[in-house]
Amino acid sequence: MRSMSDVGSFTLRACSMEDVETVLALARADEERVSGRPSRLVEGDIRDWWQAIDLAANSWLLFPSGSETAVAVVWLEQQGTDLGIAFPIAARPEALPTMVDVVERRAGELGLERLHLAVLVPDAPAEKLLAERGFHEVRRFYEMAIELQGAPPAVVLPGGFTLHTATREDAPAFHATIDEAFHDHWEHHPLSFDEWWQRRTADPDFDISWWFTIREGDRTVAAIRNIPGRNGGVYVATLGVRRDRRGRGLAKALLVHTFARSYEAGFSRITLGVDASSPTGATALYRSVGMSTELETSVWEKRSAGRGRVHRP
Repeated sequence: MRSMSDVGSFTLRACSMEDVETVLALARADEERVSGRPSRLVEGDIRDWWQAIDLAANSWLLFPSGSETAVAVVWLEQQGTDLGIAFPIAARPEALPTMVDVVERRAGELGLERLHLAVLVPDAPAEKLLAERGFHEVRRFYEMAIELQGAPPAVVLPGGFTLHTATREDAPAFHATIDEAFHDHWEHHPLSFDEWWQRRTADPDFDISWWFTIREGDRTVAAIRNIPGRNGGVYVATLGVRRDRRGRGLAKALLVHTFARSYEAGFSRITLGVDASSPTGATALYRSVGMSTELETSVWEKRSAGRGRVHRP
């Protein structure tokens, strides 16, 4: 782990898994500041966010000089060979410029051509700073939720389709289905099955009994991966339908089945994240089943972040 270093009026050090509770507190405070409502984030959310992060090299906790209380955190996730995405979370607005400096410098060291920063909105100081630093907004994501008032209706599938609870033996077909479905997704960076499966099973909250699929004969054509006990209920982590089977109500059927399973398990709240500009019309689908937007995140991009990068042979 990198040692402490001073940057302006702040001291920085790398995060470790022992910092999950500290980072959770910062993330909750940031969300509550923007949304005006209590945050429902849990430690499992932080672990999820950090699954692909080299914490020793690409994460930073910020402390006011002479203090042991962290006031900000940022980490950088490298996606592919040219893109990095950073998540700055600041309890004190004056820490934000330092976080942007740190990740821009690290993006240069890694030779990344593009840098994305994701921030909750509305956050006028953050938006002003990013615009001044040469970033521009390129995408918005919604966090949507529903609070069930009663048992959902029974799932109705078109003829020839069947609904199943996934098993470990279904994992390759599940991965292939989601991978195809997300080829249309903005900035999709596919993972091999082995890497994807390792990430899924490494999660302490892994429970495949909350994964559901729809098959047409022996072929898996739609899949949903849910995580109970997240964000105040059940979190829909992934939902996708193969391209040639869209428009048949399969995604809606998987959602309604998730609602029913959640209700039976005592969870009335279901949430998910969605690209506001989803090419498959996902936002309209979620609204059609009673979900509404609770939180928005904007993604800001700066190109040529790799200028001045260190020489690599």
